[in-house]
Amino acid sequence: MKKLAKNIFYDVATDGTNLGVVMGEDAVVCIDLPVDPLEAGEWRREVRQFSGGKPIRAVVFTSSERLNSECIAIVGAPVVIQNQMFAQVTMPLEPLPSMPLEPPPPMPAPLRDLLATPHWTFETSVSIVLHGDKPLFVDVVYQGGCSPDGSFVFVRDQGIAFLGEHATVGHPPLLAQADLPRWQEVLQALKANSSLRLVVPGRGTPTDPATAADATLAYIQTALAQVRAMVRAGKPRSELATLVPNLMAQYGPKSTRGQKLTLDLDAVGRHVRAGLEHIYDGLKSGTLK
Repeated sequence: MKKLAKNIFYDVATDGTNLGVVMGEDAVVCIDLPVDPLEAGEWRREVRQFSGGKPIRAVVFTSSERLNSECIAIVGAPVVIQNQMFAQVTMPLEPLPSMPLEPPPPMPAPLRDLLATPHWTFETSVSIVLHGDKPLFVDVVYQGGCSPDGSFVFVRDQGIAFLGEHATVGHPPLLAQADLPRWQEVLQALKANSSLRLVVPGRGTPTDPATAADATLAYIQTALAQVRAMVRAGKPRSELATLVPNLMAQYGPKSTRGQKLTLDLDAVGRHVRAGLEHIYDGLKSGTLK
């Protein structure tokens, strides 16, 4: 676990996503979880050991891409999620019987445990207080853009924010659920935020706000320009695959030799293509200019 400031830490999951920990005198707030259940269990043990056994006050999710109900059940801490994200978590939890008079099938254990875990939902923002001689305030603020439910997590008065999938450094951002105009507005506002000195991107090394925002804006704008050129040339959607290698070469993850990451580069390429298809469909339908 790497130290960002007194009581503020981050670590990197094996798939490259950044995880955060804010440690008060009485409890801990975790920011996102590993998406692999085995790794989530290891992460919980690591946090417990690192914090001296302090309870986890809450797990804050920056977006629905980070959600895994089994991992939530394993960690067993209250969850903080934006309202739209909560709908995505709970909608599958209502199994329908095959016949009106038959009992519903049993609910899978992780989902049953998830329902038993308390949740804090919010519309625009929520604050979590970690008590001590000097209380720490963890502020979760809805942004939108990268996904319908994407949020920033600020550690108040510390100049540090966790950005989730809103920003990536050295990795292609996920575009498949994005509202690209809103996302670019969020990133421009991030660059202008003089109260921040350090940000933790969803993937990549913590850096200053302008560097994180510019790295992500460059990818978005390049992808937009390349797909727009294909649409104007009348090329079919299937040819988007030809853009993936170039984008991976420019913005994709490099060799992971010597690192603990176990990135599936084929999966990363599929995410890149899904983002390009999202742009193509938006341009063709007129919902994206």
